[in-house]
Amino acid sequence: MVTAISDIRVAPVGEDLTLEDLSLSVLRGLEKMYRVDKKVAVGDSFVKGEWAVLDADGKASRPTASPVGGTYLVFSGTDRFDSKATNQVTLIMSYPVIAKTSKFNAGASYAVGDYLTVKDLGAGEAIVTKQAATEPKLARVIEVGNGYLVFETLSA
Repeated sequence: MVTAISDIRVAPVGEDLTLEDLSLSVLRGLEKMYRVDKKVAVGDSFVKGEWAVLDADGKASRPTASPVGGTYLVFSGTDRFDSKATNQVTLIMSYPVIAKTSKFNAGASYAVGDYLTVKDLGAGEAIVTKQAATEPKLARVIEVGNGYLVFETLSA
């Protein structure tokens, strides 16, 4: 018996899989990482590498201008097919995790050891930015690269 695959069922891969995805790359801690699927608040959406706040109903929502400690890194966002079907995102709810990302406030300057927080910066993204005096410390910069940051998540 011969089995053939029809050409109409073979689709070309639309992206170069040899390129690094800088939106979020977990460098250390993946094996002990605690991932939890959370429903998304109405009207909100996330991509991996952004951060979500848990609202009073336990749903993932966008951060406000005032950062809070209950803010978690988005491991898989609402742009995925399974997330669209379940209306859930996967959050990293454990620490420490060392991650590399291009999702940060590029308007700030960073140095190794700087603390990071997450708040609404007015651009529609939930990304890390430099932490001010009394704001929760959610991560610490480990490396500053050209177009990316490497950070370690902290307990807030």
